[in-house]
Amino acid sequence: MNATDDLVSPITGFSHVQLAVSDVARAERWYLRVLGLQRMHASDDGSYVALVHRPSRVVIVLSAADEAATRAALDHLAFAVPDGPTLQAWAAELARAGIEHPGVVDELGKPSLLMTDPDGNRIELVAPPGSW
Repeated sequence: MNATDDLVSPITGFSHVQLAVSDVARAERWYLRVLGLQRMHASDDGSYVALVHRPSRVVIVLSAADEAATRAALDHLAFAVPDGPTLQAWAAELARAGIEHPGVVDELGKPSLLMTDPDGNRIELVAPPGSW
């Protein structure tokens, strides 16, 4: 018996990730500009915005941080890219846009590239192993 045998409906895929940010409008501009996401929905009061990467259907919700809240933090959010050369192209484009990053690294056989959004959330782009 596996864990899903007891569930009413098994998990069918990834839904979304929600990030607490200090300035929703600033974070939205960054995600639209840097990752090419598109706005799906926003609250009337500006407290959150839902963004989507249409080709992959990945949804990121940016919400106003509650400074009083103390919860475990997300370490990073990772997006898959086709190959190592694509990571190199991303690295060059980020540098042109003035976004700091350590360059493409190959950790555990998977090439990757890390950057941070304006609130310090780490965003990683990862290529398949051996795709250099």
